[in-house]
Amino acid sequence: MVRMFGVDRMRIAIVTEHHCADAFGGAEYRICLIAQSLAKLGHHVFYVCTSPHVTEWFSQDVHVIPLKVRTGSRRFGKNYFLYRSDLLRVLDRIRPEVIYQSVACAFTGIAASYAKKNGCRMVWHIASERDICPEPWVSFRTALFDYIDRRWTAHGIRSADAIIGQARYQDQLLYDRYGRRCDLIVGTPQPAPDGPIVKPGPVTVVWVANLKPLKQPEVFLRLVREFDDCQGIRFVMIGRPAYRSYQRRLEREMVGLKGFTYMGEQPLDRVNQVLAQSHILVNTSAYEGFPCTFIQAWLRCVPVVSLNVDPDDLLKTRQMGFHSRSFEGLVEDTGRLARDTALREAMGARALQYARRYHSMSVNMAQITALLTGIR
Repeated sequence: MVRMFGVDRMRIAIVTEHHCADAFGGAEYRICLIAQSLAKLGHHVFYVCTSPHVTEWFSQDVHVIPLKVRTGSRRFGKNYFLYRSDLLRVLDRIRPEVIYQSVACAFTGIAASYAKKNGCRMVWHIASERDICPEPWVSFRTALFDYIDRRWTAHGIRSADAIIGQARYQDQLLYDRYGRRCDLIVGTPQPAPDGPIVKPGPVTVVWVANLKPLKQPEVFLRLVREFDDCQGIRFVMIGRPAYRSYQRRLEREMVGLKGFTYMGEQPLDRVNQVLAQSHILVNTSAYEGFPCTFIQAWLRCVPVVSLNVDPDDLLKTRQMGFHSRSFEGLVEDTGRLARDTALREAMGARALQYARRYHSMSVNMAQITALLTGIR
């Protein structure tokens, strides 16, 4: 550890599956925010992940070290254990004082084993409930690789020096499955928007996620169809296109939808601009951790209508939206918010207040940094 200008500068290795430049999702965005914030505090931050790129690069003072992606073996299941020698070689080169790992996979166990052997701290950050409760095997072809990956993952979770959770329900799942508790439960830090928030035009209902079965975009398209005869409501879908056959199916379902726009994949700034001008965010995911899109929406006075996901019952108890639980409920709740301006604005105001209090960059990063560096 080097001390410079009153700051103990540590060598911190971020280890995860992807960089947000290659696969932009909620987990990748959160990890990149944390990495950049640590770098701004003066720490030496190295971001190690799989990537199609072979050349190292810098992203806002974060040194990104790619592990050349192994595409051929992915058809046999989760293949992250095959990167073990590459990952250990990079960690030996970095010589980290602390390893931050998120998104559960074999990297979790490999990082924990390296930390134990080399006397550094390993902190694991839960990305979603599937990190703790993985889906059952569905394919004989992938069963072996997935089994090996789960063994490495379980070893890492049990061996981590500290665990960060995003919500209380994750802490309970962790205890039920592994007999451990989160050492810190902290909201994902998010930068607040600048300037006033103005929402011109008709009521806009937005859906933001990568188009993949887990996110269930077809449910949102079905919702849009339910409002075909309603005037004054716009529906917007934003997200990276899916794999070919699934994307074609979705595009067929989009044909003829009234008041609907599919914008495709958009940069983060543009997503936030759309959210700032929108009135309702709809989430149709089968499961999530703590969606970054919820926080992005709340910081822009946008209540959330969610089909399945309501971490710690926040939508219900804080009255920042609705947890619909069924498609019929999703239609009813979306329609109610679209029609009732006073209710929508009241929920949006509560959402903004909550997000500012519990998802502040400065306060939440201070807690994460303290845990990473072992400072209490």
